Amino acid sequence: MKARTIPLLFLLIILVLGVAFFVSHKLLSGPSEKQFTRAKIVSPKTSVSESEEGEKSTAGIESEKYETFVPLLSGETLLSTLTLDINNDGYDDEVIIIRRVDSQNIFIVPAILNSETGTYSRLEVISTPFTRMRAFSYMGMDVTGEHKNALIYQGVDNDGNYVMDILQCMVINGKNSMVSIGKFSCDGTVFIQQVERSESYELSLSKGESFSVWVYKSDREEGDTETSAAALNQIQQEYRWNPSAQHYTIAQEIKVTAGRLAAKELSRIQDGTVETFGAFLSGLWYKTSNTDGNIRYLFFDYDNNEIIQLVSDVQEVYEWEDSKIRHNGIYLTAVNADIMSLTRRFDIALVNVDEIKVTVRDSVNLLIKENTMWDGEYKKMSLQSRFDEGEKDSSLDTYKKELINSLGWLSADSSVSMTFDKFRYTFESSEFKDEGVYALQKIGDSHVIQLRSDSGASPLNEFYELFFGTKIVSETVKGRTIEKSVTDYGSIIFTPVVINPTECFSTEGKSYTMTLRKDNDIL
Repeated sequence: MKARTIPLLFLLIILVLGVAFFVSHKLLSGPSEKQFTRAKIVSPKTSVSESEEGEKSTAGIESEKYETFVPLLSGETLLSTLTLDINNDGYDDEVIIIRRVDSQNIFIVPAILNSETGTYSRLEVISTPFTRMRAFSYMGMDVTGEHKNALIYQGVDNDGNYVMDILQCMVINGKNSMVSIGKFSCDGTVFIQQVERSESYELSLSKGESFSVWVYKSDREEGDTETSAAALNQIQQEYRWNPSAQHYTIAQEIKVTAGRLAAKELSRIQDGTVETFGAFLSGLWYKTSNTDGNIRYLFFDYDNNEIIQLVSDVQEVYEWEDSKIRHNGIYLTAVNADIMSLTRRFDIALVNVDEIKVTVRDSVNLLIKENTMWDGEYKKMSLQSRFDEGEKDSSLDTYKKELINSLGWLSADSSVSMTFDKFRYTFESSEFKDEGVYALQKIGDSHVIQLRSDSGASPLNEFYELFFGTKIVSETVKGRTIEKSVTDYGSIIFTPVVINPTECFSTEGKSYTMTLRKDNDIL
């Protein structure tokens, strides 16, 4: 009987525990929750709200992208950083760009590294007149040639003036301070004229040549208005480093009068709207001065928001993002179509109805010497004269007539032959054979032939300047025999060149001296 009672007791205990667990679970969980569908308020986006969100997004990305060891104070937001040896002690210091909650302006905070403790000490905050990062850039550079880094910030303020300030770290009363050694502001443009420095400077064995600062501004005398002819005059000032004064001082001033400028047309271009100036820029521009022998082109397409830089066979495409009109020009911000993190700023000043001055800056906080090759004056290219059916240069007809009306042309050793018909050419040598089309054109005072190969991979140059040879002939004048030099139409010299719309320049490549081929000449 006892053996049967124990299992029944055990089962009863299990049953009681199970009921207790179920009751307690129901009491703790409470009644089942009902699910409700809540209404959502949707606010339509306007163009203004989209732009504001874009600016907030950009600011957010900038603040998240950069990190700094410089202590930030309450109410400060980090926008950008730059590593730079400020006090020239051999250790990398840091420059940070911040925004404060109590101001829309951008502030610069230099900070010096304590090599013993590894901490950064903030110097006095530098206030700038800029409110937008897109209209602002900064960098470090040795402008004086004394192996001392200077902090340079520049851009366009809200009034449309171009501002540049150059600061150096100096010890004053035993403390490091950033002192302005050159501050410039004008309604035109300001740029630093960089020059090549010696190898001994690069090796820190000697000082280098200091960089000049050029300021371009309008010459407005009292009583002048924005549209008056006198207001179109320009003053160009060169500032040079003065070691004794430890400051940039004016070295020369050049006044450029409006002269033959079309005042009415310039006033129309400068009506204060981005659309008008963008339409004026649209088209192909070529740099008038190219020291490396390569012609640089800028193509502006305002309608499609594109800027293309072209040199040799290399082109870079930039998306035209932002524009800010100035008194005599425009300030553009563009982003590389392939490298979205590369932002390029174009500072463009109007010089003439077909001429502009361009200064290019990158926002990578590095000194890239290649950029200086794009700085300079550009003229607008017009192809209308190339297709003009009016007056033609008869000398081109002479060259074409002599090239075609022959059995061909041979080099002195008969190793090279050329033949021409109305549109095509054939080139043969012991090394290769090439065929294609050609065109004759007058570039300045030069006669140029352009060869376009069918293969697309011809070893010949694309452009050659043509010269007829000369020969000595005897002539009897008043019973006396004299010799004189005359043009030899049976001899043509092909010299490789590169061209721009106004002139051509000799370049690398093989020249060919060709003479008329005779019936018995064999290649």
